[in-house]
Amino acid sequence: MTTNFKIVVAFCFTMLGAYAFAQDSIDTLSVKQQNNTKDNQDPLPVREKRSRYNENRKSKKISLDFIGYIKLIGGVDLGNIQNTSEFYPSKIPIYPTLREEKPRSFLDARQTRLAVDGEYEVSSTDKVHIYVEMDFFNTEAATSFVPHLRHAYGEYKGFLIGQTWSTMKNTSAFPVQVDFEGPNSITGPRNPMIRYTQSINNKYSYAVALETHSEDYTPFDANIDDSMAFLYVPDLIGYIQKNGNWGNLRLTGILKNMSYTNTSSDAIKSITSGGAAVSGIVKFFNRKEINDDIRFSYTYGVGIAHYINDLRGQGLDAAPDNIGDMSPIPVMGGFVAYKHAWSKTATSSAVFSFTSIDNSDYTEDNMYDFSTYGAVNYMWSPVDRLDYGIELIYGKNQNKLGDNGVGYRAQFMAIYHL
Repeated sequence: MTTNFKIVVAFCFTMLGAYAFAQDSIDTLSVKQQNNTKDNQDPLPVREKRSRYNENRKSKKISLDFIGYIKLIGGVDLGNIQNTSEFYPSKIPIYPTLREEKPRSFLDARQTRLAVDGEYEVSSTDKVHIYVEMDFFNTEAATSFVPHLRHAYGEYKGFLIGQTWSTMKNTSAFPVQVDFEGPNSITGPRNPMIRYTQSINNKYSYAVALETHSEDYTPFDANIDDSMAFLYVPDLIGYIQKNGNWGNLRLTGILKNMSYTNTSSDAIKSITSGGAAVSGIVKFFNRKEINDDIRFSYTYGVGIAHYINDLRGQGLDAAPDNIGDMSPIPVMGGFVAYKHAWSKTATSSAVFSFTSIDNSDYTEDNMYDFSTYGAVNYMWSPVDRLDYGIELIYGKNQNKLGDNGVGYRAQFMAIYHL
């Protein structure tokens, strides 16, 4: 581990120590934050009351709620940002072309969402819950409006089966932002899974899950087609969480396996890796039904880059090292966010986040090394079902040589809830 890497690790633990005494979201796009400690929040907040329909009036009841919102985002990029709807610091060009350096403006409505939230009442105390959500953000192309499945799962007696946020993600610790992706160190993609969650006296909760995803490593040979690479076994993820009126504190662990094609033969080999995360939300300055809060997360592990927002999809779970062996890459990331409530209808948040890898065992000079992210915003809900926000975002991407690229974004959003 390099000296710089050790310094950053020490800095992050210091930051967490300072705040830990005192985590969709709900998700990135939820402006009217509902700060409760329920473990499995619906990704899209359900508003107002349900409409009930009786399948059998004597004993069986089904309720369906069709929910969603219309959302427009827009803004101006200054610097090298290449995706007008998402802000990934690790993808900011370090050696930009003339076109990449030019400012650009955009408007995009593809984050509009539709969802069905259903409940089947087996008895007064026994219910089956289903949730399906989609948007139109299927590709980076702003002209593509193909429907995109976000969440699809059912819940019964503590078991969740389907696709939703990974168990690595503490949704209540997610900052309130305009930015679609949020901090670059946020953990937890949306994975297919089987998960069991249990609460203990409303003070503690725990979960254990099996999750799958596509492999995310750099192969020995670019000509080797590992696009159909698979997991020998699902990833095993679990957490334990302390809950209270003050917020929550969660400790999460992951054990995972990745398979790859050996460079000298057609043999399929595997690597076992894992990591841990601590996250939470701490509320304070309670006054007239509003409060301020601090949200934080820190993640460290080897071979778990796929679970970190800014690193996902870049082949950084593992890569051939300088002696020719496939080796899992040490990664870490963390963020801290402060949310201030001006009133019941207006809030502001300030966010700082970073991600980093230990690339000392790898020879590629242009290899990703470090990225930082910062944001400040103002959110306003003038009436029920209308949300507006403006945000300034900063990002920096640095490679192993120490060269870097920087990007800035001024962004706004408007949400009209159905």
